[in-house]
Parts: sequence; C-alpha cells; structure tokens
Amino acid sequence: MGDGLRAAGHNELEEIGRLYHAVWQETQAPLQPPSVAAFRDETFFIERVRNFPVQPLAAYSEDRLLGFAAWAGNTLGQLYIAPAGRKLGLGRALLQASEHAIWASGFDRARLLCLVGNHDARAFYERCGWRHAADIVEAAETWSGPVSVACWEMVKELKV
Repeated sequence: MGDGLRAAGHNELEEIGRLYHAVWQETQAPLQPPSVAAFRDETFFIERVRNFPVQPLAAYSEDRLLGFAAWAGNTLGQLYIAPAGRKLGLGRALLQASEHAIWASGFDRARLLCLVGNHDARAFYERCGWRHAADIVEAAETWSGPVSVACWEMVKELKV
C-alpha cells in the first residue's frame, strides 16, 4: 500500500466505512439528535462508502488507513481523520487534494456542510481559506423519519 494519499481501491471500502463510523461517532454524533446516531450503525457507513459517486481519497501512514475524503460535484461531503492521524497534516493534505479534484472537474467554487457546534472543524476549514456562507438546515434520517440538523455552509473559491 505505502504511505500518502491515493484513490481507494474497491477492497478498501469496508475499512474506510469502519473508520468513517468510528470518527463520526466521536465527532459528529454528539452534535446531533441521538436518533440520528442510533440509525447510523457501522453497516450504514460501509454502505454509504460503497455508494459514493467517486472513489474516496484515502490517507495512509505506515500502511495504516488514517483518513479519507469524498465529494460529489462541488460538494465535499466527507473529511474524516482517525485520532492516530491527527496533527500529521493529513487533514490539510486531503482537503487540498479534494479541492484540486473538484476544481479539475470544472468547478470554481467548492462547498461543504459543517455541523453547527463543530467549532474545531469550522476553525480548520477557515484556516484553509474556507468561509462561512450561510446557516442551513439539513434532514438526517432516523428510524422514525427525518429530523432537522443545523449546519454551517462553508465555501471556497478555487484557483489553479
């Protein structure tokens, strides 16, 4: 495998789904209604990863999966780093590579949604040149139907 960033292979999607689930439980679940976390078990995340419109970009160090990013169109939907991968520059590397891929596919502006209350993530994106554009409400699925989740819409103008 090796170290660095690369498009994930089909055989790595389950491992990415497990990492996604674990980091989401740590960083996102506490900011949402408990019914959302109850709905999103490990299988939910593995299936979500298998259904991404493009292969996720995976970050490896010492042959260990430590993070990934995924996007659709101009929207960065996922950027997750395992605790062991934090403070190594992987988040910034994944973000920059994702921005480049979004730009290369024809978009001048990228967007993402950050949960309201996730101040560390918002500060990270702002340090990387993103800005808050709007407060919006998204629907998150639960066993008893969708619930509202408040998000910050962040945007960045992309350049060559």
